[in-house]
Amino acid sequence: MSGSLRTLPGKSVAYVLRQGEGDAFNVAGQIITVLAGTDETAGGYGAVVCEATLDRQPIPLHYHEREYDTWFCTRGRLRIWAENSSRILTEGDFAFVPPNVVHAYQSVAPRTQFFGIVAPGGWEGFFEGAGSVWLEPGLPASNHPFDFSRMGPAMQRFGVMRMPEAVYAEVTDGNETDRQLPQQRQSFVLQSGYGPRHRLAGHLATTVLPASLCDDRMEIRTIEAGLGASMPPIRHAETHVNLYLLSGALSLVLDGEAYVMGAGDFANIPADTVYSTQVLSGSARWLLSSANGTGLAFWDSQGVETQEFTFQAARDQDLRQILSPTSNLVDVTLAA
Repeated sequence: MSGSLRTLPGKSVAYVLRQGEGDAFNVAGQIITVLAGTDETAGGYGAVVCEATLDRQPIPLHYHEREYDTWFCTRGRLRIWAENSSRILTEGDFAFVPPNVVHAYQSVAPRTQFFGIVAPGGWEGFFEGAGSVWLEPGLPASNHPFDFSRMGPAMQRFGVMRMPEAVYAEVTDGNETDRQLPQQRQSFVLQSGYGPRHRLAGHLATTVLPASLCDDRMEIRTIEAGLGASMPPIRHAETHVNLYLLSGALSLVLDGEAYVMGAGDFANIPADTVYSTQVLSGSARWLLSSANGTGLAFWDSQGVETQEFTFQAARDQDLRQILSPTSNLVDVTLAA
C-alpha cells in the first residue's frame, strides 16, 4: 500500500506509517497511537506508541486474564510496577508482564514515550473505547477536558481487572536481575542492551522477548547495524512482522515499494510479503516484532553468539547462501 495513513486499513496488508501517524486517542491525558491491531496483524497483537507528560499518579493496579503486556522505553522515564516490585525504565529498557500479574505504570519525566505490544490482538480497542480521538500535535494540556465516563465500560468490556487493595511497591534497582532473561514465564525488566546477542552479516540482533516466555504469542528483537549493512529480500510464509525504527535512517523495500524510514516510523509486514533493508546513516537501530510463526529465529540460529555489543561483519556469513531455499530454515526464504 503506497502513501501514508491516518486511519489503519482494517486488514493485513503492507504499509508504512510515518512518525506521529496512526489512530491516536487521548486516554486520560496520555496519547496512545495504535500502529497496528488484530486486523492488521492477522490476529497476532496490537502495536502502540504511548506518549505522556508527568503523571500525577500511576494508572490503577490491575491485571489481564489473557493479555501479555510489554513496554520498550524510547524516551524519558517510565516507572513500572509488576507483582511486588517496581523499576524505572529509561531509553532502551524493556519490561514484560504475562496474564494474571498485577501491574501498573507511570510517566515520571516531563516527556515519556514507549512502544508496546499487547498479545493476543484485540485489546488495543480499549484505547478507542476509553479515550477520545486525538488529532492535535503533541500532548494535551493538563486542563484539557476528558470524559472519564467511558473508562469504566471500556475496562469491563476488555477485561481490565482492577485491584484496589493492592499496594504499590517501592522502586528498587534490579542490578544483575535486570540484565538477563528469566528461564521461565514471569514478569521481568531487561536493561538496555542486555539479552542474548548474535552477530549476523554486520547486524547485531538482541532478543528482548523470546517466544518461549509468552506461549509463542510473539517475539521481539532489537536489530542494529552500521552504514551500508543490508539484508537481502526475504519473505515468511506464516510469520507476521512489524518494524519500528528507533534511531538512524533505514531503506526499506516493502512489497516492491521503496521507503526511506526515520526514527519513529513503523512498517507492517504481513506473511508472504517480500522485504529488505539497508542502513543509510552512520548506524541505525530498530525493533522487530513478530507473531503467528518463527520466521525471525534465523537471527539467532544463523548468527554468531557474542558478548560484545558490536555489529561487525563476519567474512564467512554469506546471507544469500544462508537464506537459500536449500538451507532448511524455519519460515524464511530468500526472495527472487
